[in-house]
Formats: sequence, structure tokens, C-alpha cells
Amino acid sequence: MNPPSSDIKIQSLFLRAIAHKGQRKTAEEIGVHESALSRWFAGDGGLKFEQVCRLMAALDIQPEYLGDGEVTTIKADVLVSLKRLVKAAMDGELS
Repeated sequence: MNPPSSDIKIQSLFLRAIAHKGQRKTAEEIGVHESALSRWFAGDGGLKFEQVCRLMAALDIQPEYLGDGEVTTIKADVLVSLKRLVKAAMDGELS
């Protein structure tokens, strides 16, 4: 059975971010061996919840929930920009 498309999108986001930063550097930042990241992505465990949280922080990835209950993952700087844009619109600063 194939994983849901949302799982594939989230995994893809992590893989791209790790590829950009480098697997060794990412592993060092969260305090694990490179093989632990590989095992985690292969579905063989490898990371504890705390380590996944550190991984998300190291890659600047935050989970956000949309109004319809669907889960998506976006980079923190995008979230900050969206919040500023919404605030400006609500304050009438956009025309």
C-alpha cells in the first residue's frame, strides 16, 4: 500500500531541506549519526520525537493547521510573511 500523498509531500519537503543543508551537517545539528536520518526516511525508526522536533527546527520547518483540518508544512519565514500580510490587510494598510 502506498503512503498518502500528504505524507509524500512532507517527506519530500524534509528531503529537499536536508539536501540543501547537507545530511552530515543536519545530523550533527540534531545530535544523531547520518545513518539515523537515513533509517528514519526509510521507515525503520531512527529518530525519537525530540530528535524530529530538533530536525524541524534545524531545517526551519513548522507544522501549521489550515481551517479545514488539513495539515500542511511550511517554512517559518513564509509563515511570518503571511502573518504580516494578513495583519496589514486587516489594518487597512493594503489597497
